[in-house]
Amino acid sequence: MGQSKKAEPVNRSVLRTLTIVFIVCCCGWFTMELEILGVRVLSPYFGSAVYVVMGSVIGVFLLSLSAGYMFGGWLSRKANSKLLLAFNLIAAGVWLCAMPFFTGPVCDGIFNIGLDEKWGSLIAAIILFGIPTVLIGTVSPTAVRWLTKQAGDSGFNTGLVLAFSTAASFAGCVVTAFYLIILSVQRTIFASGIALVALGGAILLQAAIQGRKGTSNELEEK
Repeated sequence: MGQSKKAEPVNRSVLRTLTIVFIVCCCGWFTMELEILGVRVLSPYFGSAVYVVMGSVIGVFLLSLSAGYMFGGWLSRKANSKLLLAFNLIAAGVWLCAMPFFTGPVCDGIFNIGLDEKWGSLIAAIILFGIPTVLIGTVSPTAVRWLTKQAGDSGFNTGLVLAFSTAASFAGCVVTAFYLIILSVQRTIFASGIALVALGGAILLQAAIQGRKGTSNELEEK
């Protein structure tokens, strides 16, 4: 009996860690997938030159992720960080679902202004990919905060999150570049948006269930 009681918290801890790592991996995958597809999205409007589209897309993703990391670090200190992260993922998913419908008007509008193709592709990349990438970028620092219960574990947890996120990004890069990009780009982006909404919804549901359990425990104590 004593061993089973000790084993239960351990199993919950392992399951919790695996769940957080899974969320991190999903977001790492979608980030790189969107980055690869972003080149294909912008190419018909601004050309396929490396210094135009690739430079714009990669640069915007790097800048957006850095902003997302800072924003996520700030959000991770909030008591309702789980709800905030869920809403971020849902918002990012909704943005991706809507992207196929406004990509054309945005790129056409920027192209018709007559800007140099370098700056035109950069502005288009910021408008199309900046916000969802910032929102997805909030996941990693929040995940580190969730995993860390003692200050001494922060380094290991940060390495864990970065390692799995990068490995998932590699997988997303290869699968997207080798297979998904051959399929419909717009449908792939839309499906990714649906998946992010579902992931955010699952986190939101879990937070609601946890909140109810906490409330019921407080009532029982009273």
